[in-house]
Amino acid sequence: MSVLAPVHAELGGMFPVSGETARFPHFAFGSRVGPCPRIPSESEYEMAASKPRTVIVLAACGFLLAGLGYASPSSASPGSSDSTGTDGCSAGARTLAQPGSHLYPEVGNGGYTSVHTLVHMVYDADTNTFLTGNQVVLTQRATQCLTNFSLDFERRSNNAAEGPNMAVQSVTVNGRAARFRFAQPAYPGDANGPDDPNPAAREASQTNPAGGPDHNPLPPACTPQLLSDKASARHSLNGTQCPANKLVITPAQPIRDRANFEVKVNYTGRPGVHNDGDGGREGWWRTPNGGFVITEPIGTQAWMPLNNYPTAKPTYDFSDTVTAGRTVVANGVLGSVRHNRPDNQFPGGSVTWNWRSTAPIASYLVENSVGKFHLTERTADNGTRYYVGQDASISAERQKENLAIMNEHQDITEYESLFTGAYPFASNGVFVGTPKVGDQMEMQTMIVFDNSRIDTSTFYHENMHQWWGDNVGESSIEMTFFKEGMAVVSEMLFAARKAEAKAGGPQSKKGQAAFQASLVKQFDRIYRSKGKFWTVAPSNPDAFNLFDDSNTYNRPGAAYIALRQILGSTNFTQALQQIQRAYGGGTITEPQLEAAFAHWLPVQTGTCRARLSQFFRQWFDTAYPAGGGKDRPQLTGPGLTGPGFYSAGGGCA
Repeated sequence: MSVLAPVHAELGGMFPVSGETARFPHFAFGSRVGPCPRIPSESEYEMAASKPRTVIVLAACGFLLAGLGYASPSSASPGSSDSTGTDGCSAGARTLAQPGSHLYPEVGNGGYTSVHTLVHMVYDADTNTFLTGNQVVLTQRATQCLTNFSLDFERRSNNAAEGPNMAVQSVTVNGRAARFRFAQPAYPGDANGPDDPNPAAREASQTNPAGGPDHNPLPPACTPQLLSDKASARHSLNGTQCPANKLVITPAQPIRDRANFEVKVNYTGRPGVHNDGDGGREGWWRTPNGGFVITEPIGTQAWMPLNNYPTAKPTYDFSDTVTAGRTVVANGVLGSVRHNRPDNQFPGGSVTWNWRSTAPIASYLVENSVGKFHLTERTADNGTRYYVGQDASISAERQKENLAIMNEHQDITEYESLFTGAYPFASNGVFVGTPKVGDQMEMQTMIVFDNSRIDTSTFYHENMHQWWGDNVGESSIEMTFFKEGMAVVSEMLFAARKAEAKAGGPQSKKGQAAFQASLVKQFDRIYRSKGKFWTVAPSNPDAFNLFDDSNTYNRPGAAYIALRQILGSTNFTQALQQIQRAYGGGTITEPQLEAAFAHWLPVQTGTCRARLSQFFRQWFDTAYPAGGGKDRPQLTGPGLTGPGFYSAGGGCA
């Protein structure tokens, strides 16, 4: 039995008077999980931001505690160098993209791993402004001796109206002031280092080589931020200079290899959106009552500094102080809500919302929307907490229609778990906002829909991402197809489920036949595609076509259906669940993904395994001439349109 509990003040008046704290009994405070090192003394810049009123102790230090202050790991000696070669120490890499990458090669930072992030937001929702005291506290672990390291942070952009306009007040490392500067990226693998003085090493482009007006032969250092999604704009900024979005931090002393260290960045100003290489916008969308966060692939850097790459997956705490009367929707589990008295920054009072995710979160899946929302929480019989939220400005009729779909969340989750294994997180949520972003997104444990509405098929798609993309993430942006294809499979399963129910249900032979027939029909429809459908390899898009339906969604989705026919439905399901067990909480590469499926190939001969490798190359890695027909993958699966995988005798001749 599930019990619905009101979370928003409008839904039950359960919040305390000013100065008191509402705590939810399921939120564990004060849990000791490990030793906590000595807290170093603080040395702030002259203009350092004021200390936060509510801080959560970092899990990486050993405590799970809110509202009582924080302890920071201090394994590294704090202290000041911006050079390399100090006792074997050097600067951390300023990208995690592979050499030659032309798909957002500017993002990611090396020399450390991301352990935990505390987002301490101080936000005036009426003016869309981060106020004094706004900060992030990043716990990192060095993977080399570091003289300096970097974060991704987009203070300003070429989108003057909707882009960010922020400033960093101070940076500390282990409590001591650190020098910082903003730098342009250089292309990944630049032999002259990240500060290569050659302007050609810092150019934007959709292609490799960068090209542009000067025919630059070097790889691109970043993806252009297009202000239009028209095809004519695709290469319009090739050859222009990359913006200085790398926040380079030099601690007072080098940080030794394998040491934990804490980075605190105080910053203020207006968050905004990032313009992508396809002309789309994502990040922090301004709303009449706050902000709406939807960020794939790199928009998080337009509202907070971080290591902005899919493989950087720290755990998160959110302690967000916002204008009174506002609700914060974030990742994980809601722990407490505190009403604060009026002060100089919030003359009408404020409210602090504390959320926590003990599961690691990829950079593009961090959710932190603020506004006047209706938010409810219920706990399922298995202990999973389900959150349902809608913007209060949505009409009552539309909210009712949305709620009818949103209330299917547990059923959808349990259905998808039949294929992909147990749901991997402690909570699951869905939120509908008002901005017309033109996108819906699988923010981890808090799925986000735009434009005031939700639909069931897309709900299946985004919920499947909680396993594929969220729990098991992509190892690079080029791997986006792997998780989007699996989410398309969930839409196919939804259609097949409806056909099955109409034909008699899952226990009847007619229902089972209808289920299979639906999947075959959906595969055949995709496989018949012509024109330019097959012209982009899913594993090698550029930024302009990264989110095209053909290469990133439907083609890999059809490939998974063919793979299900090759392995058999039982083996396919076993493969999915094994991948979740083996790679959950982390990321997977394309070779690892293909090897995991190959393990479940029913005919384990060298010939069959070689043919499966050929299957993956055709479906994932090959760009075909336009037209379809012979110019498309020539290996499918038993019972599907196209050349089969097995010979007539069941072998792989």
